[in-house]
Amino acid sequence: MVGAAVLYIWGLAANGWANPYYSAAVQAGLHDPAAFFFGSADWGNSITVDKPPLSLWIMGLSVRLFGLNTWALLLPQAAMTSCSTLLIYRLARRHLPSYAGLLSAAVFASTPITVLLARYNNPDPLMVLLMLLAIYAGIRATESGRVRYLYLAAGFLALGFLAKQLQAFLVLPAIAIVFCLYGQKSWRKRAVSLVLAGLLLAAGALAWPLAVDLTPSNSRPYVGGSTTNSMLELTMGYNGIDRIVQSGDGPSAALTPQEFQSITTDASFFRLFNSNYGQESGWLLLPALMVCAIIAVQAVRRRSEASRPIFAVAAATWMISTYAVLSFMGNSIHSYYTASIAAPLALCIGLGSQMIVSSARSIPQRIGIAAAIVLSSLFSHAMWQVSASYPEAVGTALLLIGLIGAAALSVPAPFKWVTPVAASLGIGALLVGPLVCSMLTLTSPQQGSNPLSGGLSRSPNTISRFLDGVKRNDPAWATGLAIGVTPSPTLSAYIRNASPGCTWAAATYPGQTAARFQLEVGRPVMPLGGFAALDATPTLEQFKEIAQNGQLCYLVVQPEQLKVPGLSSELLAIQKWASDTVTPQHIDGITVYDLRR
Repeated sequence: MVGAAVLYIWGLAANGWANPYYSAAVQAGLHDPAAFFFGSADWGNSITVDKPPLSLWIMGLSVRLFGLNTWALLLPQAAMTSCSTLLIYRLARRHLPSYAGLLSAAVFASTPITVLLARYNNPDPLMVLLMLLAIYAGIRATESGRVRYLYLAAGFLALGFLAKQLQAFLVLPAIAIVFCLYGQKSWRKRAVSLVLAGLLLAAGALAWPLAVDLTPSNSRPYVGGSTTNSMLELTMGYNGIDRIVQSGDGPSAALTPQEFQSITTDASFFRLFNSNYGQESGWLLLPALMVCAIIAVQAVRRRSEASRPIFAVAAATWMISTYAVLSFMGNSIHSYYTASIAAPLALCIGLGSQMIVSSARSIPQRIGIAAAIVLSSLFSHAMWQVSASYPEAVGTALLLIGLIGAAALSVPAPFKWVTPVAASLGIGALLVGPLVCSMLTLTSPQQGSNPLSGGLSRSPNTISRFLDGVKRNDPAWATGLAIGVTPSPTLSAYIRNASPGCTWAAATYPGQTAARFQLEVGRPVMPLGGFAALDATPTLEQFKEIAQNGQLCYLVVQPEQLKVPGLSSELLAIQKWASDTVTPQHIDGITVYDLRR
C-alpha cells in the first residue's frame, strides 16, 4: 500500500490540470449548485460534460476543502486507487494463500494504466473501485446465501453507472453467473433475488438521468454529447451502443488521420496486444487468459474445492467478458478503457500463482505450467520491443530468468523450496515489465483527453506517435481538440476584465480549449458545440439572443479548429454571423469579436 501510494502521488503536480475538460467542470461546480448537480462544463450552465457527475462531485468536495489546485483534484483519484488495491488483496486473500493475495495486489497496483489514471482526473478510478466493491458483495452473497449482499452489489453498480455509465456493468455478468451457479438457495429464489436486484440497480442507475431529462430544457444545461438533449439518449447512444458497434465512420474515430489508421479496424482477439493498447495493460494479459481457460475447464469438471470455484469463476468471467468487449467494440475505443481489465487480470494472476505452487505434481501438470511460463516470458519479451524507451538488455535478461524458472518447474523438485523459488523467478520476471512501464509513466507528464502509459512506440502508425505530434501542436486542430489551447496572458487579462454583467466572459471551441480558457481567466467560458464542437448547441438563434441580451461578451475564434470536417453546422453559422455582423479585434494574433457591440 505504501509502494502504491508513492507511485500514485510522486510528482503529481507535473500533470497540472490533467484533463482540463473535467477540471473546468469541477471549477464550475465550485461556483454554482446547479452546475455541480448537472456536471456543467461552465457555471453559466450552457452544456454538461459527456459523463455523469459522480466523479466530479467527489473531486468537487475535495476542492471545496482545499481550493482549486492539482493536488485537490488528483489526490482523491490516488486515494480511490489505493482503496482498490486493498480491495484486490482482501478479495484474493479470502480464497487464496497470502502470497497470491499480495501478488494480485502488486499486479493491480503496478499495472501501467492503473498508475496512469490514479494520477489523472478521469472517472475510471471511481468506476473501478465501485466495480470491485460490487463483485466483493456479489461473491459474499453467493457464498453466504444472504440476499442483502446482492442488493448491496446492485447499489454499488448503480453508483458505478453514475461514474461512467454502462462501462461499469462489465462486472455484472460475473456477479449474475456465480450467483446462478453457486447460490445457496433454490433456483426459484435465486431468480427472484436476481430480478429484485436488477430492479434496484435500474432504479438507482436511472434516478439521476431521469431527474435531468424531467427538468425542463430551459431550466438546465444541454446534455453534452447527445443529439436530442437527453441523458438517457446519451447513455444508450454516444456512451452506449455507439461505442460498441461504431466503426471508422463515427465522428470520434474520424478525427484520427488516416496515416495513423493502418487498417479499417483493429477489432480482434489481438487488439489489446498491439502497440496502441499493449503498454497499458497487456504485459500480463496472456498468462491471465490462460488462467481463465484453466478455470473454465475446472469449473466444467467440478474439480475445484467447494469455496474457490465461486471466486475463480467470478474472476475469470469478469476477465473474459471485459476482454471480449474491449477487443471487439467499435473504433471509438480509447487506450485508457483498458483500466477496466486491470482488476480481473490481477485476480487471475493471483489464481495462477496458486495453481503453479499447488499443482506441479504430475509430469503433464509440470510440463503445462512450464509451457505457460515460457509462452508468457516470450510474449513479455516481445512487449519490451514495443518502445525504444525500454532497455533491450534488461528484457533479454528477464527472458532468460523466466526460462530458467520454467525449466526448474518442469522437473521433479529435489527439495521442497525449489518449486516456490522457481515460481517466484518465473512470475517475478514478468512483473518487471509493467513496473518499468509505470516508472516511465511517472516521468512523462500527461494532459488532455487521451493520456498514455509508457514510452513512445516504435511503430509510426500508432496513437502514441499521433499524440506525440499533438503535444508539439502538429496538427494544430488536434492539439485544440485533445489537449486544448491556453490563452496568452494578454488575451487572458482581456477576457478576465470583461463586463461583470456578462454571464459568460467568452465563448470558444472545442471543449478542451474552452476549459483551459475558463481555468485561466476564472470566468465562465461557453464551449460552443460541446467537447468536440459537434453538438448542435447553442443554435444560431439562441446565440444571437444571448449576445443581444448582453449575457456574452466575447467570441474567440479558433481558425485551425474550423478546418475539421463534421463540425456543428450551428457553430459554423455562428462563426459566419459574427464575421458578418461584428468588427473583429486581434489580440496576440487571435481574432476576438466583442459581442457587446
